[in-house]
Amino acid sequence: MGHETLSNHANIRTFETDDIDVSKRFDYWQQATSEAFLPLESEQVEDSSFSGRIQVVKVGHMGISAIAADAQVVRRSRKLIRCSEVSSLIFICQTTGIGTIRQDCEEVTLNEGDLTFVDSDRPYEYEFRFDNAFEQAVLQVPKDHFLERCRWIAGSPPIWLDGKAPLTQMVSANLKTLMKVGAHLPQGCLPQVFDGVIDLLSSALGDALGETETSTDGTQTRLQHLQRAKRYILKNLKEESLSPDVVAEAGGISGRYLRNLFAAEGQSVSAWIRMQRLESARMDLQRKHRASIPVNQIAYRWGFSSYTHFCRLFKSTYGVSPTELRRGKLGGLKSIRK
Repeated sequence: MGHETLSNHANIRTFETDDIDVSKRFDYWQQATSEAFLPLESEQVEDSSFSGRIQVVKVGHMGISAIAADAQVVRRSRKLIRCSEVSSLIFICQTTGIGTIRQDCEEVTLNEGDLTFVDSDRPYEYEFRFDNAFEQAVLQVPKDHFLERCRWIAGSPPIWLDGKAPLTQMVSANLKTLMKVGAHLPQGCLPQVFDGVIDLLSSALGDALGETETSTDGTQTRLQHLQRAKRYILKNLKEESLSPDVVAEAGGISGRYLRNLFAAEGQSVSAWIRMQRLESARMDLQRKHRASIPVNQIAYRWGFSSYTHFCRLFKSTYGVSPTELRRGKLGGLKSIRK
């Protein structure tokens, strides 16, 4: 790309439009956003000359970016999703201006300091329509990496984090600091630094949905109940007695209401429990420090009462047996998009 620059620091890349012919700027911008993040489609809101700048600090598939640009609409379509190899969660912190995020028929409006996220495996759109340019800090994290800490948000629509909330302010401050100094940090320490921000984000998300006991918004109330149910399930995965009725009772809701919450996501409570147990077992099988633990003990550890049933489910889900996965025979491993 002709107007991408690399700084003296190997960690940072910069894309900017101002030195490009006015008639070609937005075309370049569309290429730049896809190069900096993942395949996206952009639409210019006004016919006037466009200006935009992206700075990206990356380590592997994780990245923190600062974006400053004129009004536009950005979309991720099903076609682009099918062409993508990496599944990410994109956390968007609005630093200047106002933005609107839409995914799964849910809409979140971001004012200065507010934060939300979108899932790259599902179509989404974000829109910026106002007189002045907008600015954002954007954190891109591989989905599996984030869900290891915060699996209860799997399949969730965008969650609004109030920029006035203390934990959201801490996340925003850390994102800005990481963007400012990330290029100067040794490459070897960046993964740990990113992980610190991710841990803080998971705490902020839990606070946003766990501390609000009442809500006049029915959608928000249902989301709170669903995420609390998921968190209870994840905390109790190892209990063989875990069941939809147990989850409903723990959450103070009816079994029917719980089933409806999960059905709205296109799955049953039992199927979600089973998938989380399989995911936990899969991660254990791939951890070096658990290599001496027999496969059947890992299955029992995660609530499977039958080793044969576990092996059959595992292979149908991932395309390889648990033993093959442990031995590194990953050629047939299926990509599971949560």
